[in-house]
Amino acid sequence: MTLDVRGQRILSTLDLHARSPLHSVSRATRLPKQVISYRIKRMEEEGIIRGYRAIVDLHRLGYYTYRLYVKLQNIGPHGSGGVLASLSSLPNFLWGIETTGRWDLELLFVARNNAHFSAILSSVKQKLGRFMKESVVSSTMVNYHFGRRYLAGAKKEFDFVPLYGFEPEIELIGRKDFLILKFLSEHGDASLAEIGKACGLTYNGAKRHLESLEGRKIIQSYRLWLDYKKLGRQYYKALLSMDGMDEKLEKKMISFCENEPSVQYIVVCSGGWDAELEAEVESEEEFRGILLRFRDAFSDSLRDFEILHAYNELKMDYFPFQSYEDFRLKIKGLEKEGNNRY
Repeated sequence: MTLDVRGQRILSTLDLHARSPLHSVSRATRLPKQVISYRIKRMEEEGIIRGYRAIVDLHRLGYYTYRLYVKLQNIGPHGSGGVLASLSSLPNFLWGIETTGRWDLELLFVARNNAHFSAILSSVKQKLGRFMKESVVSSTMVNYHFGRRYLAGAKKEFDFVPLYGFEPEIELIGRKDFLILKFLSEHGDASLAEIGKACGLTYNGAKRHLESLEGRKIIQSYRLWLDYKKLGRQYYKALLSMDGMDEKLEKKMISFCENEPSVQYIVVCSGGWDAELEAEVESEEEFRGILLRFRDAFSDSLRDFEILHAYNELKMDYFPFQSYEDFRLKIKGLEKEGNNRY
């Protein structure tokens, strides 16, 4: 499916600012509010817009993110998609995709520490049983979100790049904050009145709590969850092994990604590789072109890379907790720590 210019302008405006009011979108796109409202509803009905999500920096709440790559064996007629769907009910499950290449699945979980993640991993292994042939864990240091600049038709200037990661000062939240984060993790476009009604707050109470969560950078931004296939795009990622990974090299990688409109994320991690570059592209050839430019720009530090093609995105939930008690149980006794990055 190919969107016309109007549809692209609307999606580009909302991509990392999904709570923008209609008058702001109208001003940015130069389209009437009635047209914008109608087009958004159409894109929701057609499945182009799958949902709206608040980007929550869980690292600020004492949690860390772990990527689990799985190679399957002896899977039945439903293939890896059936296996992936069976995992959706696991606790602390943030995101999952099917891939081709060395790995069949990538699963993203949140956990307080390595011991906590080990317990989650045991649950995954128990769930997969004999279907799990091989796995590797990649611990996220930071995940930068660049958004879909390709929708704008030109390079966009960055005033702020949403992220989750690092090891910041831990922010503590109460029950009302928890309810807001839980609600916005599924309804990221909700109005203050809707947030207040869902969370038992007045309009002003919802506004006060939300401003606090945003001001403390717990909520980084509000994004669209789109079906990239219906935009005529394919999702590829490269697992990058780098020499001398440090803050200077990280900044250079960020600068590179800011100049590549199809690149959505760069993830700095530790485990089997050092970084992950992810893009929504028109073709495999376009992605290879991005990697060729990356290889030229980082010829003195890129050791190796591995390409994965993602073709089914199951879930996106930046706050995958079921209850406040469950959330608090896992951070009980947490002490504030320094901002050590490497």
